[in-house]
Amino acid sequence: MFSILTSLLATIATTTQGAPANFWLPKQASTVAQSVDHTFFVITWICYVFFFGITAALIFFMIKYRRKGHDVVQGPTHNTALELTWTIIPLLLSIAIFVVGMRGYLNLQQAPEGSYEVQVTGQKWAWTFEHPTYGATQVAELTVPVNTPVRLLMTSNDVLHSVWIPDFRVKMDVIPGRYTSLWFEATAVGEYTLNCTEYCGKDHSKMIATVRVLPAEEFEPTMVKLASEYEDMTVGQLPAYAINRLYNRCQSCHSLDGSENTGPSFLGLWDRAKSGDVAFTSGEKLSDLLGEATTYEVPENYIRASILDPQKHIVQGYLGSMPSFQGQLKDKQITAMIEMFKHLSELTDEKGNITVNPDGTPRQ
Repeated sequence: MFSILTSLLATIATTTQGAPANFWLPKQASTVAQSVDHTFFVITWICYVFFFGITAALIFFMIKYRRKGHDVVQGPTHNTALELTWTIIPLLLSIAIFVVGMRGYLNLQQAPEGSYEVQVTGQKWAWTFEHPTYGATQVAELTVPVNTPVRLLMTSNDVLHSVWIPDFRVKMDVIPGRYTSLWFEATAVGEYTLNCTEYCGKDHSKMIATVRVLPAEEFEPTMVKLASEYEDMTVGQLPAYAINRLYNRCQSCHSLDGSENTGPSFLGLWDRAKSGDVAFTSGEKLSDLLGEATTYEVPENYIRASILDPQKHIVQGYLGSMPSFQGQLKDKQITAMIEMFKHLSELTDEKGNITVNPDGTPRQ
């Protein structure tokens, strides 16, 4: 009986695969979006029916059993058939909704065999995506092939986060100290927004990434290029690469225009490091740690240490909430970040807007 009821409920919604955005929902862009939308509209229409039905009954009873003058109106006191009806029907509907929802939930828990796997790390306040198949790492951007199941294996470096891709209708918590997973199969080429839907601190609203869905024939060349594009770059090419590919994971805490944020602004950072004009919460000054036979012989060493062990020296006025990037950045990528600091004025305008492309050409 429940199978008949759930099948009947599924016919209420008329959404089709790949439906465009509407008043209620964004466009459908994954294989599971249609079934999720069906469930949503089934529940919505059940709510409509009960809302208008109960409202109509309320108005009817108000009119039929209203007191006229001082006469005592005797209303119905008991009706077994009616009470069974309004108990059993909602119960069956609730069970049917649970069955439909549970089927969809279980479907999203187990990725198909052979799915393309991406390892996802959440941290305040950025997403990092690693592609083991190609050895490529992306920040605030996830590139996947169209019409291919993709499994996300996720964890957090600090607090509870949550991955949500509205157009794909998938969402899963990302928990520190353990792994969670979800999967999707994108059905349309394009760019889609990935949000964090678990409040994770001051810049939670900025923890956004872009999911780029590419045609299958373009995906592999793109990933091969991403994995190795910086390896053959000269030192002069690294700053433009860093500000376009690596700064994404820094932008929620470090501005480019001098404005205050969770961490120090990158504007003027190289000058401060070179002159030693930095004071730490420990009472030390960077100027005392620079020079021969000291902690940091050259300022480049200080910046490198700040990236790999940011808690060692915390700048005064800040809480030291930056996570370590040990193991997340290759040596040449760290060099690229340092070169970016040195040439920041050539990469941005006076408002902190990035003015170059990854290949060093001016942005239009």
